[in-house]
Amino acid sequence: MDKAVNWIKSIVAVPEVGSVYEAKVKSVMPYGAFVEFIPGKQGLLHISEVSHKRLETMEGVLSEGDIVKVKLIGLDQKTGKFKLSRKVLMPKPEGRPNGQGQD
Repeated sequence: MDKAVNWIKSIVAVPEVGSVYEAKVKSVMPYGAFVEFIPGKQGLLHISEVSHKRLETMEGVLSEGDIVKVKLIGLDQKTGKFKLSRKVLMPKPEGRPNGQGQD
């Protein structure tokens, strides 16, 4: 019964900016990954939001089917697209206050 209730809640869930979700990677592109963070709701995890380290490519970083924690950081009012971040949930590298000076 609990599984059914949770399933229904996930269907009618409204994405909230600032909320953290377990997301499944649906596709990987050169500029990031599209992830499903609520059933039927996908957003872009841009390459700049994957890690504090500057990534040149998504190769070997994420793969289809991976489960990652993401935070909904914004919603484009014009397009309705969801903006997600993984790096905001990760500890900042030492010696880089506020994430400045990324490699």
